[in-house]
Amino acid sequence: MSANKVVSSSFIKKVANGGRSIDVKFATKTDAWKRTQLSQEVKDAFADAVQKADVPTGATAAVLSETEHPSKKDSYPHYTTHWQDANGNHVTTKHVYPTK
Repeated sequence: MSANKVVSSSFIKKVANGGRSIDVKFATKTDAWKRTQLSQEVKDAFADAVQKADVPTGATAAVLSETEHPSKKDSYPHYTTHWQDANGNHVTTKHVYPTK
C-alpha cells in the first residue's frame, strides 16, 4: 500500500455506511505527488465502494489516494484508501474493493 501522506483532498460526497455518515474525498496532494482532477466515473465508483466498505472505528472520512489497481500483495482490484477521523487525523490506510 501507498505510504504517501495525504496533504490535501477534495470532497466528493457524503454516503451512509451501516448507519454512519462518511465523507468521501480524493487526495489532491500527497507528500509525493499532486492530482489536479479525477473523473466523475471514478468518483462515483469509489463512493459506491465506500458505502459497502468495512469502516474502521473512529473514521468519518474515506480519502482515495490510489485509483483502482491490483498489487503484488493484493491481486484483487482495489482502491488504496486513507481513513481519517472528524479532525482530519489519519486513522489507518486500507484497501476498499469496487462493488462492480
